[in-house]
Amino acid sequence: MSTSSTKPTPLDSLAPMPAIEPIAIAAIDIPAHHRKHSRADVAAMAESIAIHGQQQPIEIERRQDAIGCYRLIFGSLRMQATAFLGRDTINAIVREPNEFASDGARRLRSFTENMARVRLGALDRAVAIADWCDIYRATQPRLKPGRKPATSAESLTLRLNSGDAELMAASESFTASFSEAAQAFLGISRAGVFRAIKIASISSLQRDRMALTWIADSEGELYRLATVKPADRQVSIIDLILGEKAGSVEEAIALLDGTTRNRPAKWEVVHQRFSRLPTGEQDHFLDLNEAAVTRWQTKRGAR
Repeated sequence: MSTSSTKPTPLDSLAPMPAIEPIAIAAIDIPAHHRKHSRADVAAMAESIAIHGQQQPIEIERRQDAIGCYRLIFGSLRMQATAFLGRDTINAIVREPNEFASDGARRLRSFTENMARVRLGALDRAVAIADWCDIYRATQPRLKPGRKPATSAESLTLRLNSGDAELMAASESFTASFSEAAQAFLGISRAGVFRAIKIASISSLQRDRMALTWIADSEGELYRLATVKPADRQVSIIDLILGEKAGSVEEAIALLDGTTRNRPAKWEVVHQRFSRLPTGEQDHFLDLNEAAVTRWQTKRGAR
């Protein structure tokens, strides 16, 4: 992951560019771990493809267990957008199963592509980093006789049952595997990895319920939710938030515990809802309230 050599790679030693083929969309399976996309994101990507064409191919793997079928490695948004346009095929780079040493290596390729190219929401990013950390731990060489690399079951146990000190140690080891430049580019830090592992400890079923909602973009709320135990209490909190009976994890906890909490001012309610809107809807709101925005700017400039 870190790079020690600064010498340029000779042109004659570069691997040939893989061929790009048109592949039937119906023949491509999307694994369950791929993130979900909102209808707005799919429509926006579809518009771009309709105007500019598909500028980047997706990447898929030929399945050994089903002739003529493939498994998506990355590019689910492009794939859904192309299908949205009513097209039957999509340009893809086809990888062979023997190109990946393990399922972890396959998923790692998907993670690195998404982390480098796509702005992930807080929930998707946390799960991607935690999974990446799992893969890193599973592929580490034995450090001393008798020590084995972490298995997927052990990685899940780390997320669910470890104390903060153990999680921080795993976070520090994983973060140190990146160069400083890579840490800066990917936005990875020891504290960030720690928070990601905590957030990823929320069950996959409950994460799926929160996907594409405002809370999936709020790292602070997700982290607070992850600290709540037991798991069924998390479910109750999510029920209240998704049912719009609570506007935050703390509000939901107050409702569950029957404790009093200061009612937020009207401007706080508007702020909470505004901050959860997509950028385009925020712009539309500001357009509708241009007079108030101009008044505020004039008042602020007079200070």
